[in-house]
Amino acid sequence: MKKILAFVKFNIKTIANFNKHDGMVMAGHLAFLGMLSLFPFIIFLVSLAGTFGQSSAGTDALAAMFESMPPDVASVLRGPIEQMVSTSGKGIMTFSIIGALWVSSSAIDAARLAIVRSYSTVSRRPYLRRRAEGLLLVILSASSIILGMTALVFGPVIWQTIIKYSPINADWNFLWNLIRLSVSFSLIFGALCLAYFILRPRSLKIPGPVAPGAIAAIILWMIVANGFSIYLKYFGNYDVTYGSLAGAIIALVFFYFISAGFIIGAEINAALYHERLEKLEKNKPSD
Repeated sequence: MKKILAFVKFNIKTIANFNKHDGMVMAGHLAFLGMLSLFPFIIFLVSLAGTFGQSSAGTDALAAMFESMPPDVASVLRGPIEQMVSTSGKGIMTFSIIGALWVSSSAIDAARLAIVRSYSTVSRRPYLRRRAEGLLLVILSASSIILGMTALVFGPVIWQTIIKYSPINADWNFLWNLIRLSVSFSLIFGALCLAYFILRPRSLKIPGPVAPGAIAAIILWMIVANGFSIYLKYFGNYDVTYGSLAGAIIALVFFYFISAGFIIGAEINAALYHERLEKLEKNKPSD
């Protein structure tokens, strides 16, 4: 019973800190920059994949992205993105790609500010350093996506070879789907942990956790994706209010809730950090 009460108290405190740090305002800021950076990031992703002769990896990554979105959001974004990809150039060292990198890094800086605020500090690193770290994260993210998609292409071939020479009769399709789901979850979990670790303040007195917030963010994203799909199916009448802008508003609202889940994950990590710090200070022997 005490653990349940402590868990409820912790969640109430997290939501209170989320409101205290203007979480919904920061979610709007992050959603706008995320939406603004989405298309430039895809340009860079596809160009990078084409440069290394893995054009199909970029296409597969886009297909996976659309599958993970609510159908209404995917239908809004699919047409413009596919048209943009089909008409964009294949060279990577162009001014358009450099601009795409720069705009994409803006969303990283917005995420950094949200995480820093969750730790009750607004200290900022030098501008050029922030931009350099943002550019590096964008490049690493795109490279990881390409490697992951390439591995998924060879995965079925390797899996069929294992099944062919395996003496055990089993439901291999179920096991393969379980492995794919586990790999997908692990990649998203690892990316979130890396983001929470790199973008948090550097002035922390003790190492802070990153895994609890990443798990919470993934759970919230799953709830948002399914709940938003149900809402749009039965209650969403955005076209009545927004007319021809309804599609853009649907996508922006989806990014808004996704951003809120990301910030709540940061608040959870920050709350756990402060709890650990308080315990250490209480247990610290007095001089």
